[in-house]
Amino acid sequence: MGKQAELLQEFNRGRLNEEAVNVERVHFYKTDRSVNPKQEDPFYVSLGKLPVLVSAPHAVRYFRQRKIKMSDQFTGSIAFLLQQLTDCHAIAATKLYGGDPNTDNPCIYKERIAGICARHKIKLVLDLHGAAREQDFDADFGTNGGKTLLNQTGMLAALERNFQELGLSKISRDHAGAIGPDAVTAYVARELGIPAVQIEINKQYRVPGQNPQGFHRLLGALVQSIRELTR
Repeated sequence: MGKQAELLQEFNRGRLNEEAVNVERVHFYKTDRSVNPKQEDPFYVSLGKLPVLVSAPHAVRYFRQRKIKMSDQFTGSIAFLLQQLTDCHAIAATKLYGGDPNTDNPCIYKERIAGICARHKIKLVLDLHGAAREQDFDADFGTNGGKTLLNQTGMLAALERNFQELGLSKISRDHAGAIGPDAVTAYVARELGIPAVQIEINKQYRVPGQNPQGFHRLLGALVQSIRELTR
C-alpha cells in the first residue's frame, strides 16, 4: 500500500491527527536558530497533479521588523497532508531564515511560488494562516473584498459551503481588513493572475492532539474543496 493510500485510509478512520503530530515534529519544529537561505533551503515543496497550490508561509517562526514571531501552528502540517491526500501542490516554510514570507518585498518565498505556478499551471492558491482561539470565527476567508478572487466568486462559495457542511459553521470574510499589497494572496492575484484565498483557521481546529475530531473536520472541508474546485 502506497503512502497516499495509507493516509486516505487513516483519513477515513479519522486518525490523521496522529500523522499530523508526527509531520509537525519532523518538518515544522519550532526553533530560534536561523539559517542562511543561500546555503540551506528554508522551504518544503511537494508537487502533485491537481492545479491547486496550498501555501503555509508561517508554518515555522519568522522575522518581522527584526523580531521573531511565533508560528501558525500546524498550518505546515495541514499543507503537507493536503498534498498527500489530494495530489495538489504544497509549499511551506520550514526554517527561520531572516524574513517574513508573507510580507517581504522582494521575497524568496513568493519567487518560489511564482516558479511553481508557471511550471504547473496553477489555477488556485490557498494560503493557510492561524488565528487565535479567542477569535469569533472557525475560519476566515480573506480576499480583500473579492479582489484576489479575480471574479472567480464561485471558489469562495464552494469553500464556505464545504466548511459549513463539515461543522465549521462560524465563517467570516476579511475580518482583519484589507490584505497588504505584499501578502502572498495579493501578490499571486496581482502579479501571477491567479485567484487566491487567505484562510485563517481558528486554533481550536489546529490542535490535532487535543481536538482530533475538529482537526479531521477541517481537513475534510479542505480536501472536499480542493477536489470540487478541480473537477
